[in-house]
Amino acid sequence: MSIRNKLGLFISVAVALMLVTSGCASKEKTDEEKIKELFSSLADQKDAADTDKPPTVESQLRQINSFITASVWNEAFVNIGWYAKSGTDSTGQQLDMEFTIERLGQAMEKKAEYDAYIQGLDAEYDSVKQVWSKLSNETDNLYRQLKENPPQANDGSYVFETGLFKQYSQAFADDIRALTQK
Repeated sequence: MSIRNKLGLFISVAVALMLVTSGCASKEKTDEEKIKELFSSLADQKDAADTDKPPTVESQLRQINSFITASVWNEAFVNIGWYAKSGTDSTGQQLDMEFTIERLGQAMEKKAEYDAYIQGLDAEYDSVKQVWSKLSNETDNLYRQLKENPPQANDGSYVFETGLFKQYSQAFADDIRALTQK
């Protein structure tokens, strides 16, 4: 990243932090939502700064990892687990389960593209491919469960076990981090 891009990123971070800490940001949003937006904005700015060079396999894998974290875990699975237990999302807000599952379905279409990309990687990425295969299959299993048997609010008997998903997604993130540190 060039000095100019780094300076721009630093200024953007500083302005965003000032908005969050000064309370000038929207009062309707929780602190967690503000932080998510801040990190999303920073990631978008970093991606825009990196557009002057072709994407590397590692940068693509980081993008896929961000997708899994944001679109699958944060926007769907974590909220679905909370909904079944408490009738709200993870921040205590109302949750439209049908809409959440619909949006997850759109994310699953994107995941299918990532499945093809990862399977097409060279043998040097076999470890990442193996972990992705487990993560992708577990994601498919959880999505299938949601489509076949969506949870009802405050249903203490509903089982939505995300332990394997979390284990595989953490391993995937760790493997990508290891690749970028080489």
